[in-house]
Amino acid sequence: MADEKEQRGRVSAAIFISVALVGLIVCAATAFEFYSLAAIGKERFRSEIVVVIVTAYFLGAILILFFSRGRLLRPLVGSVFSMASLYLLGQIAISLFVATDYLYAIENAMWMIPLQVCLFATFSRRIAYILAGSLFGLTVAVLSAYFVFLGLNPAANAQTFLLVQTVFSQAAAILLLGALASYRDLVTVESARVKALEENETLLKKEAAKAEREQEKAIHALNKAEEATRAREAFLASMSHELRTPLNAIIGFSQILEMGKAGIARTEEKRLEYAKDIRNSGEHMLGLVGQVLEFSRIESEGCDIDLSEQMLSPIAEGAMRMVDVIASAKEVQLLRYWDQRFDFRVETDEKALSQILVNLLTNAVKFTPKGGQVWLVLKTDGSKGLCIEIQDNGIGIPADKLQDVFRPFVQIGDARCAGEGGTGLGLSIVSTLVRGLGGNFEIESAVGTGTCCRVTLPGLLATEPVETEDQLVQITQSVG
Repeated sequence: MADEKEQRGRVSAAIFISVALVGLIVCAATAFEFYSLAAIGKERFRSEIVVVIVTAYFLGAILILFFSRGRLLRPLVGSVFSMASLYLLGQIAISLFVATDYLYAIENAMWMIPLQVCLFATFSRRIAYILAGSLFGLTVAVLSAYFVFLGLNPAANAQTFLLVQTVFSQAAAILLLGALASYRDLVTVESARVKALEENETLLKKEAAKAEREQEKAIHALNKAEEATRAREAFLASMSHELRTPLNAIIGFSQILEMGKAGIARTEEKRLEYAKDIRNSGEHMLGLVGQVLEFSRIESEGCDIDLSEQMLSPIAEGAMRMVDVIASAKEVQLLRYWDQRFDFRVETDEKALSQILVNLLTNAVKFTPKGGQVWLVLKTDGSKGLCIEIQDNGIGIPADKLQDVFRPFVQIGDARCAGEGGTGLGLSIVSTLVRGLGGNFEIESAVGTGTCCRVTLPGLLATEPVETEDQLVQITQSVG
């Protein structure tokens, strides 16, 4: 569009500069003709006043044309055409009827051709035809009147013959200029058609690209929807098993207790054992339901983060105590790894950070075999950052499955940990909470070696010393 506008500007500038140059040439020719006629004794055809008026008119038109930057080109050309036509027709009539000077009449008739060229260069073909045809008709009328009134034969001498030939040349020039104007209009129409085709092609390409992008988005959304559907189906299948197992246990043990001494729970010790199994099954179900509800709350409401100054060690130790029951049942050793002479004062959300630690520790214990170890590591990450690592020597995660564990409802099974239930929401909840705290969560793992879950958080305010009785450096200590 910019190139086309620039090209049209160049064409318009060329036209009005050409017309201006023609006007300058006319001024020079007018002055030169006056002095030439005066030199050969034919000053009666011109006067100094006429020369001044004609020259001043053309110069004024040229100045207006330049100052308007071509915007007044058509009105000025129309005005100049009207004045010049009257002037040339008057000079032709005077040269024929008064002085019988055929050469001067021919000279004025020849100047009509540049006028016609300006018309066809400036106006539309139809208007140019009307104006040029009118001038040509008046010229023919003046010549016909002269030959008829004086009873002259145009072919009688060479000068009248040249005058008639000049008229024929005007007619040929008008027809040729009309043909050129028609060709110009055709080129304009063809250019417009080509431009329209190019614009349509560009528009079609844009629409096709847009449609392709929309199709890709739709396919991506469909794939995500199908993936979510598969994940939910797997989740429902897993949850139906996870919930049915403790429910069956609760119902079965309850029925045994209802039978009293007639059943297999004849001793108090046996009844307490079954009651404990009922409680464990209920707690397991409560944990499953709690995770699903927590995930649903985070998905619908987002993370409700309330930052405040906290000491990190009490939060970490509280999380370890909550998980220690599970670890002890599996005979997994739960270890802390930080210098207990110091504590970290941080700006964080206590509830969110505690849930992060509990989820990661629970996950580590779940996938660590009997007799394994799980470490909770606290350390600084730069001057204002905190790094928390939960390490284990469990089964590990295959490299091609590392990204999958962040997705909801996804569980990475392993034969060595068969029977370990869950919803597949723990790490997804951790990832969401860490983002809410403005931190970063990453996992490093190797099959058969273990896993390291690393959480880096901002908000470290200070590292403060902790006074103990013997100032003993307790770097590694078992819980319980």
